[in-house]
Amino acid sequence: MKQVDELIRGEMSAVKSIDVILARMKDETEKSQLHAIREDHVMAVDKLKGFAGSEFRESAIKTSGPWGAFASAFTTGASFFGDKAALRALKVGEQHGLNEYQEAMKDSSIDAKLRTVIQNDLLPMQEQHLRTIETYLQ
Repeated sequence: MKQVDELIRGEMSAVKSIDVILARMKDETEKSQLHAIREDHVMAVDKLKGFAGSEFRESAIKTSGPWGAFASAFTTGASFFGDKAALRALKVGEQHGLNEYQEAMKDSSIDAKLRTVIQNDLLPMQEQHLRTIETYLQ
């Protein structure tokens, strides 16, 4: 299922981006929150892999793909300008993830159980990530 592969790549991109930011972030409170957000994304990858089905190919999603490369470069560049710039870059990525989940919910061919997981777990998690990041940007 191509849609699941794309969602997994997006989540992997989020993990990679957060790793870049965590390596340079100075504020320990923000780092703690970002660790929690990172773990949410790792958990999302694991949940989504359960829906990839028999056609799931590990090699197809070993990397975070083009979005992951862009996200990593973007967050690396932003992190050189300080924690706030890095958090703004992360916010862009989190919004992208939210948009991907919203688009997946519009897909009538998506598995009903996956739809439930997205609706009850993954979408609310993305929304919470955005709220958390926004509090640090104020």
